[in-house]
Amino acid sequence: MTRKSRPSPVPPLSLRIAQWVDADLDETLDETLRYRASRVFAVHDGDHGFARELIDCDADPYDLITRVPSTVDFDAACLVMTGWMTPLDEDDESDGDGDCWNESLRCRVRLTAAVSDEGVAVVVRRWEGGEWSDSFADGGQGAFPDALRAWWSKIDEVRRSREDRSPR
Repeated sequence: MTRKSRPSPVPPLSLRIAQWVDADLDETLDETLRYRASRVFAVHDGDHGFARELIDCDADPYDLITRVPSTVDFDAACLVMTGWMTPLDEDDESDGDGDCWNESLRCRVRLTAAVSDEGVAVVVRRWEGGEWSDSFADGGQGAFPDALRAWWSKIDEVRRSREDRSPR
């Protein structure tokens, strides 16, 4: 008896874009984990794969996602920033809620967050880990993914208003 193999599910567009931008930056740029400015890339999903274009940069990633780019003709936006990550130690009950920082595990990371009509996805790459990265198809919870979703809604509003005004 032979088993039919099931095709692997295709990851959401946002995750594929976040993974592609992360890998592309890792392969093409030196020391991208030391950048001080956060960057926004417009990502196009074309016939020959993805293409990225730098459209904005700022030291504060939250400032970046309050601005609507002058061009909104793209399939996804990708915010790339660097910083420090400290995992939560969920076993430590010193403050009663299990959310204790484990400073011994603090490391430099590059976070690549893609947002599209399909939602938010995030890739985190460690500086010390070399090839280590982790992907989150759901974008996570909290202020950051919520801010990305709100930013994409503003971009989408601008896109729709421009389509409504274009001559037919």
